[in-house]
Formats: sequence, C-alpha cells, structure tokens
Amino acid sequence: MTDTTTPAGRAARLHDHYPSLDELTATAHRLAAQRPDLCRVRTIGTSRAGRPLTLLTVGRDAPHNLLVVAGAHADEFASRATVTDLAHHALTTRRPDLAWHFLLCLDPDGAHLADGSRTARTLPAYFAHYYRPAAEDQPEWAPAIGADLPESRALLDLVDELRPTLQFSLHSTDVGGTFLQATIDPAPLAHPFARSAAHHGIPVETGNFDTFHLHESGPGVYLMAPHHIDHQETATGMLTPHQDTGGGQAATWFAPQRHGGQTVLVEVPAFTSAHLGDTRRADATRPHLRTSADRLRHRGTLLTALLDAATPHLRHPDTPLLRAARTPLTALHQLADRWDPDVHGHDLLHTPTTRARLAGIDLWAHRVPVRAAALLRRAVRPAGAPAAREAARLDHLLRDWCAQYQQRFQPVWLPVARQAAHQADTVRAAVALRHPEY
Repeated sequence: MTDTTTPAGRAARLHDHYPSLDELTATAHRLAAQRPDLCRVRTIGTSRAGRPLTLLTVGRDAPHNLLVVAGAHADEFASRATVTDLAHHALTTRRPDLAWHFLLCLDPDGAHLADGSRTARTLPAYFAHYYRPAAEDQPEWAPAIGADLPESRALLDLVDELRPTLQFSLHSTDVGGTFLQATIDPAPLAHPFARSAAHHGIPVETGNFDTFHLHESGPGVYLMAPHHIDHQETATGMLTPHQDTGGGQAATWFAPQRHGGQTVLVEVPAFTSAHLGDTRRADATRPHLRTSADRLRHRGTLLTALLDAATPHLRHPDTPLLRAARTPLTALHQLADRWDPDVHGHDLLHTPTTRARLAGIDLWAHRVPVRAAALLRRAVRPAGAPAAREAARLDHLLRDWCAQYQQRFQPVWLPVARQAAHQADTVRAAVALRHPEY
C-alpha cells in the first residue's frame, strides 16, 4: 500500500530503512500539496527543545475521527513506515465518514537522540547508539507518574479536540514477536491480527512480561485495565509502589474513553525470535525464575558500581542519558525481587506458567541490562579520559551481554515493509470492526 513516490515510502519499501523524521515530514507536506482538498499539515505544539509536533490529517468534515500516534518511544521506529502506509491507504480508499489524523512523532527530542540506531541491522549496532528516555521523560506515559510535559499536554488536548473513536499507539521492540493491547476487549481482533502476523511471517508473542497481568482475549491479544497496568509497572521502573498520581488511568492510552473512544496498541519486532510463542505448560519454573533474578541482581550491581565510579567525572550529572539509564537500573532491582521465588516470585510459582512466559522473563533478563549498559556507555562517553576505565568496562559488558542475548534468542531482521504492513493491517482491521462499511 505504501506510496514509493514519497521520501518516507521509498525509505521503507525500496531501501528497507525506517524513514527519518525529515523524510516523514516531507512526505506529509507532499501529500498535503498534492491533495489540498483532503490533506492538511499543522503543528499542534512543540517539544521541550522546541521541535514541532506535526499532525497530518487525511479527510475533511467527517463525522468520525481516527488518531494514529507514532514515535511514542524514541527507540521504536516502525511506526514511521506504518504511518506512510496508512496515509496512502486513507487517500486511495477514501471514506467520507472517516478522517485520519497522524501525529508523526510524539517525542521528537527523544527521536533525535536515538537516531543513530535507526539504520542498524544488528543488535550490537542498534545498542551502540541506543536511547530510550527515562519514565518521567516519556510523553505517552508521563501523566501516569505526575510529570507535566508539553508533548503530553499536546496529545491530550488533541484527543479532546478530535474525540477519536479509535486511537492507535504504534510500538516496536528490538527482539521478539508481535502482540496487541487495547482498552476495550480486543477478542474480535484476534483472528485478523493472527492472520496478518502469519501472512507477514511474524511470530505472535504470548509471553511478554508487559502483558502478564492483562486479560488474554486470544493469542497475543490483551485487554488493558488501569489497575493491571499499575501492578505491572511497579516492577519495571515506570512506577514506584503506592505512587499516588493516577497511575495507568492517567496515561494517555485511556484519554479517548472520556469521549466514548478506545485505544489499541500494536507491537512489532525489529528482529523476530521463534522462542516466544510456546503455550505448553512450563517445567522447572522455580530454578528458571531464580536464575533470571540472579542475573538481574548481578548485572545491576555491576552497572550501579560503574555509574557511581563515573559520576564524579561527569560535567553534567543530570543529562537525558543519565536520567534514561536510571529507569532500567531501577527495573533491574525491582524485577529481580518480583521474579525471585523467595521474595515476590511465589506469585508466579502458583499461577499456570507457559514456556513462552518463562522465555519472556528470560528475554527481559537479557534486554534490560543491555539497555542500561548501552545508556550508561553513552552517558559517560563525554567525560573522556577521566572515565576511560569505566567506559572500557561498559564496552566489554555491552559486547558480552549483547552476544549472550543474540545466542539465546537467535534474532532475525524483519524487513521494515513487513513491520509496517502488519501494523497497518491490524489498524485497518480494528477500524473495520468499529466502523463497518455502509
């Protein structure tokens, strides 16, 4: 479906690259220039660093609005290609009852810091330039922890303006499969979602730790409820226990409900792994949980010591990279306690656990330390010679842990066009269910 005459379309489909923000913005303006009767581009706000938050609208005077949010997380690039696909689809299959609104990037500041990973095709290259903001710096999540960001306010104001029947939040990850979360029971989406995943050769991930406390409406298809999200995020560094800020209910995902709308999150991997969809009952759960918890504690201790050693040499102790590193460092300790059978892991021992769930825990036990090490390595680099010892040690750990991550999960690059096509197929299926053709 992607229009390869546009800069973003060429990047995604012809060159197997994620579009840059400049290419995506150029595509939006080109569509608006070609079809001013149907398309317009406007700025709905600015980021903390003054970058524009750009909205492409396709459709005029329609009774129903659809909102697609791209770039919620800086380290996730697939949504840029998906927006290109969906915008072309909206133009070529025009429905007068629907207007599509594409927020090209919710976090352009984070995207700027993460751009070095955009062209990576191996895990070491991806993590060499890795950036994902701290929890309090993530616009989509910030309201849940009481952070007041201009990007968050712009999105919430846009929701109140458009009153979308559906909001789509498009996400991706480094290694894994595809799964879907929604604020309304997504059971009707289970079949089209699975069909699309199979068509594009993407494994469905049924054991992602993000979804452990969510109701499963079908393989890889989950219902989001605020209290379940709160319970989950206290283990991942996103919330602190008993944080009285509204929690998941205040996240931007639930904002459309004020106007009778709902949100659907579609996750796709950059690198697929075939180890995350086995729904058979797991054996030896206790030793597996203990091994994963021990790995997190050991790696967390190493990284914390390196951060403490490097901090006196850092000219600016509160950079975005340092703040970002503290979120996975917090998660390392909180997840270890959550999984340890002798601490809080007894809950996992007394619930049916699949092989996919244990593999999902194992994946997080590899992913989170690698992310933390990558962020710390970038954070200490500006210190130069005074922190050279810590930087060299972080280089070694990052290489070693990344190699172990690859060995365990055997990641295979998923072409950008297939990432985008699956997300776009799922979005269109959700729209068709909510707004059947008349």
